Amino acid sequence: MQIPIIRGKIPRPGDGEYGEMKHYASGGAEIDAKQVGAGSAEPWIDVIKKYEPSAFPATERLLADRELVSLIRGTAIDVGAGTCFLTAKVSQLPSIDHVYAIDMSEEFLTSTGARILEHFNAAPGKVTFVASDFNAIPLPDASADTAFIFAAIHHSLSPIKTLQEVGRVVKPGGTIFILENPVSVLKIRHVRRYFLSLSRTGNVTEIAYTRRELEYVIDNAKIGDWEARTWDVLGRPGPRRWIRRLLRALALEDILLNPPNYLFVVRRGTHPFSTGFQQ
Repeated sequence: MQIPIIRGKIPRPGDGEYGEMKHYASGGAEIDAKQVGAGSAEPWIDVIKKYEPSAFPATERLLADRELVSLIRGTAIDVGAGTCFLTAKVSQLPSIDHVYAIDMSEEFLTSTGARILEHFNAAPGKVTFVASDFNAIPLPDASADTAFIFAAIHHSLSPIKTLQEVGRVVKPGGTIFILENPVSVLKIRHVRRYFLSLSRTGNVTEIAYTRRELEYVIDNAKIGDWEARTWDVLGRPGPRRWIRRLLRALALEDILLNPPNYLFVVRRGTHPFSTGFQQ
């Protein structure tokens, strides 16, 4: 599958995200994926199932929700597209004209991304790759109707700036979908130490957030009004499900237990942002 590509600003040596970008660009991430070895013909399917287990069911739930699907239209951007699985699925919607799959590594997009698009039957001619930093997207102001930031905001070292850059590209009245799986308040210090140890390898950029911290980031980006939806897409057997529902009703779930996924649905407001795009 031949996919056109737009090249923007990418991390440079010394930037926090540079090591992760190089790991993916050099093929190191591809080697890591093959070592997961769960038996799928496509190794990245095994990676997603192991490390982002909610990705597939959350995407299916989104696309099965008539109310939410009605908000997905026109030109879409998939920020932190990674393997481009979500891009492939969104491109199949009749309401979508085009999808820009945005990630830092051109090499990863044009190899793994192209392969995953073909594997999941992406709509031919509807996809463009964008190799760029998330904070300097090379697309014009108000040029997209819909944006997706699925399991990606925790990879940004400046999440408020990233959200404002996405807000710049999305038209007023458009919709921004943010999916994250936060960490419980009780576990946040432990998980942050672990993520910091991973980030020191130079191969990944990971930041842990609680639900309230994510809400703080979205509030302070000032990109529009939002609502949060609790998506326990992985399900819980028997009594665990009822315990969670009780704690959720008491507003204690995100404090005591690792919360489920949250889908933040943002309706882009009219607040302007300075452009990061130069024609």
